[in-house]
Amino acid sequence: MQLLLRANGQQAVITMEQAGDQVLMVGEYRYRPAQMARKVRRFAGAMWGADLASDILNERLTFEALDSGKPGGPWTDSGSFSPRSGSFVSLGRWDEDGTVGIALHELAHEMHLRRGGYDASDGVVREAVSLMAEREADLERTFEREPYYTASNLVSQLAALSAFSRQPFHKRWDELMELTSDTGLSDLVNFYLDKSERFGLERWLKRFTEDLDLRDAILGKLAATTLRYSLELRRKLIGNLVRCGPQVQPDQLAYVLDSIITLDRRYPGDDLGRIIDFCFAPHMQPKRRLLALG
Repeated sequence: MQLLLRANGQQAVITMEQAGDQVLMVGEYRYRPAQMARKVRRFAGAMWGADLASDILNERLTFEALDSGKPGGPWTDSGSFSPRSGSFVSLGRWDEDGTVGIALHELAHEMHLRRGGYDASDGVVREAVSLMAEREADLERTFEREPYYTASNLVSQLAALSAFSRQPFHKRWDELMELTSDTGLSDLVNFYLDKSERFGLERWLKRFTEDLDLRDAILGKLAATTLRYSLELRRKLIGNLVRCGPQVQPDQLAYVLDSIITLDRRYPGDDLGRIIDFCFAPHMQPKRRLLALG
């Protein structure tokens, strides 16, 4: 790992592992380059193991210390990744541990590229992959901009689901490596929500149709509908869906999901949970009640 120092029009490059006990002040933060390099190697080695080729850390990860040590604006990036030149991480924007998290974020892009999925994936999946890597270093961020906003929400939801979060990192990583689109990521959230809380979505689909393509289409529609929904709203929607009786036709289900989206856009101030209940109401079977005998 290299550290690029810039000051007064001059620049120098040092190898971080050879920095000894040196301390570097950038802006308001204090950094120990050698310690940072050890942290990055430890985290990256634990996450990617033998897949982490030596040239990635040695030649394709560079830390930069800015002249002023201050961010250029509220949306200035903390790091960047280029398939051609590798990863760059700016000091002065986060403390030492936060900067390590940003380095892992950029390394995740590198690992995604080497796995073969980076170019085929949309922006939400690219960022979700990297935000999950940040979380391994206990850095959690929220965003207002797309695609980061959707990616951070979906990764946070996955992290809150025990069936997903209790798995080793390499299994969670492999799950995301199979995805290329934001709806695929939303579908993964729905899958692990059903697996964690046992709504019976899979059983309901098998009862609803034997057509595998139709099952996939329903799940895809569900994923698209819930893309920007919270876990609470996903619970509400899936809970209603699995109460739909066998008489419901696929086109009726599609109409219900489309109606939820339409009404949500038309009446953004209304309670979305009530909109979901309203749209599903004509198609749901009543809940079973136990009768007291005596």
